[in-house]
Order: sequence, then structure tokens, then C-alpha cells
Amino acid sequence: MREVLVQLNGVSKKFLVPQKGFKKEKKYVHAVNNVSLEIFKGETLSIVGESGCGKSTLGRVINKILDVEEGIIKFKGIDITKHNPREMLPFRKDMQVIFQDPYGSLNPRMKIKNLVSEPLLVHSELSVKEREKKALELLDMVGLSSSHGERFPHEFSGGQRQRVGIARAISVNPSLIIADEPISALDVSIQAQVINIFKDLQERFNLTYFFISHDLSVVELISDRVGVMYLGNLVEIGDKKNIYNNPKHPYTEALLSAIPVAEANKKRERIILKGDIPSPIDRPAGCPFSTRCPKVFDLCKEKMPILKDCSDGKSEHKVACHLIK
Repeated sequence: MREVLVQLNGVSKKFLVPQKGFKKEKKYVHAVNNVSLEIFKGETLSIVGESGCGKSTLGRVINKILDVEEGIIKFKGIDITKHNPREMLPFRKDMQVIFQDPYGSLNPRMKIKNLVSEPLLVHSELSVKEREKKALELLDMVGLSSSHGERFPHEFSGGQRQRVGIARAISVNPSLIIADEPISALDVSIQAQVINIFKDLQERFNLTYFFISHDLSVVELISDRVGVMYLGNLVEIGDKKNIYNNPKHPYTEALLSAIPVAEANKKRERIILKGDIPSPIDRPAGCPFSTRCPKVFDLCKEKMPILKDCSDGKSEHKVACHLIK
């Protein structure tokens, strides 16, 4: 029986749209809609989908950077849904974030060794020398030398800055790391190196990753399970092999068809979706994918599908689609 680290039940998040003039009607951007999932200790759960589908918002909901309107969030079995910032302080040490833009998340006026040791100042009772020693050890773990600790962020490449971000995130021995598009801004050759760092650290410290990405090739390399989001809804989730080898949702099929094939003699039939993603303000009735789905029928436009179990009994596979009986 796997240990559940994070549990979301029916979580929704919306944002008020600023109104111009004298309009009294309030409109909302529905970023996350009725999402339920579990993150198991020691695994990598990746969330994929097009830009604007709610991936990053979901990550910020999990660690309570954003509050939710509906649903329940549990961390290590404790309901943190209504915790205020002060009540969340004991949990912050256990829930670290690695951001997409490493330069934007690093104070340009601080030396690297101080940036890496900064979380220890808040979450530990180590002395200045002990914090500095730990920072240099962490830099070594991510492939940087102790001399790098004396430099400033602007003296590093994008890949090196992201290594610093990783070192800082693991400095307080967290249980969960939320990685929000951590390698999308890096060169392909550097991406592979950073992925290897993620894997090595996970094995070394039994880390749990909530990995947010739009790159399905990267997700296939790093994930244990994969969730697919569309317009704020979780439309499919399951073990990596089930998602990649036997996708059930038409949107997942379309996403996977866009992955480039390396072998010259192999071809994949590309599924081209017609139309644009509907507005998250005025969402379509029924299934959110009904306006673009090539397999749509009447029920899809009337009723929202729920996640149904379509696994073979050996590994998880759930899909929200009326085609699944």
C-alpha cells in the first residue's frame, strides 16, 4: 500500500475578472475545476496540457500559495485547506517550489552560497558556518563547485541557475517538490543534465515530485504517473505506460500524436484539433473538450463527464470521457 503524501478532493480555484465601466455582473476565470487526485510518497506525478489549462495554478493550490473556493487539500493526512499563512509555516519546510525562471527567483544582490542557505536561516537552528558548509555541499550535489558559491546569479548560465534553484529547494530536506516547468527555458542538451539531477536527488533523498510541464517527451522520461489537464479539468490520469501506450481521452490522443518520432522509418498519424480553446470565463456546457473533440456526440454537450476507472486492475488509469462506459 503506497503512502499518500498529498490528497486533493474536488478542488476548484477561480479568479475575479477586473470589470471596466459600471458593469455590476461579476465574471470569473475558472482556472481549476473540481480536481481530485493523490500524490504518493517517493513518486513523480507529472501534469501536462496546453498553456492556460491550469497546471501552474494547481501547483500553487497544493502548497497554499493560492487559496481555493471549493474542495479539500490534505498534506500528510492533515487538512490544510483553510490554513492561513501563519498556520502554513510549519508545512513550508516540507513543500518547496522550483520555478520556471531561475533568474527571476534568485535575488541578484546575494551570493549563491547565501541564496542556497537562506531557507536554513528560517527553517533550522544552524550557525552561519554550518549553513555555509551545508550550502557548499548542496552545490556539489547539483554539479557546481564551492567556488561558485562566491558568485552572483548574473554570472551563471540558465542551466547553472536552475541547479542553484534545485540546491536551494532541497536544502531543508522537503518531502514534496513542486517543479513548475523547471527545464522549459533551457537548451535541450542542458535539459537532459537537469533531469538526471532530479532523478539522482529523488533516489538519494526519497523526494516526491509534482512536475508541471507541456513537454511530453520530458514527462515520459521523468514520470511515474501522468495527469492530463484541459481548461482547468483533469481529463485523464494514470501510470505513465497506460497514458503513453493506451490513451483513452481524445485530447490525450491528440497531445501524444504531436510528439516527434526519432526513427526515420516510423510515422505517427498527427491528430489536428480544430478551433481554439474556449474561454475559461465562458466555459462550454457539458464536457470542456466538446467544442474541439473529433469524437463528440450529443451527451458531450449536455453533461460533464466524471473520472472513471478504466484500468486493467494492475495499474491506475482513469479518464473523464463519455466514450468510456
